[in-house]
Amino acid sequence: MLKHKGTRDIKTERLLLRKITPEDAEMVFKWMSDPEVLKFEDWILHTDTAFTKGFISWVTNDYATDKIYNWGIQLGEELIGNILVTEVLDEAKKGTIGYYLRKDCWSKGYATEAVKAVIRYMFSEVGLYKIDARHAVKNRASGTVLQKAGMAYTGHVKEYYYCHSEWHDCDFYAITQEGNSI
Repeated sequence: MLKHKGTRDIKTERLLLRKITPEDAEMVFKWMSDPEVLKFEDWILHTDTAFTKGFISWVTNDYATDKIYNWGIQLGEELIGNILVTEVLDEAKKGTIGYYLRKDCWSKGYATEAVKAVIRYMFSEVGLYKIDARHAVKNRASGTVLQKAGMAYTGHVKEYYYCHSEWHDCDFYAITQEGNSI
């Protein structure tokens, strides 16, 4: 049985992973309005902070349950992205990890640091057995993040999803509690 604890603060060497709040709207808007950040996602591009405030309201309402895992990634005093675990299956003890990071914070190790911390939390605190992830093949940097976080390549699916008028092939990764060296 999983020990759901919800989105609790996680500290890493450089980051604080924490709940997103309404006061974060301006910072969240920075990555949710950037077409490069959402290039491989079917999220609606935020056009103004009012839309972002609605999005944050939806996220914060979800925090009412201990089965929601959605963190803002804070560097210093600024949120630079978010990381979440979805598709949490109690019986299988499995979840799927995903993340978004502001473009000026790419290639600095922040995503890998956050992914490693969330994997540790989900294994040790919640009791997941397996965490998987997927990324569009064209988004090679995301695959590098998953590999550096200790996840193993598990397969490839052609034309896995349709987004922005284009079919995308996906690579899949996973890590199990037994295979966790983090």
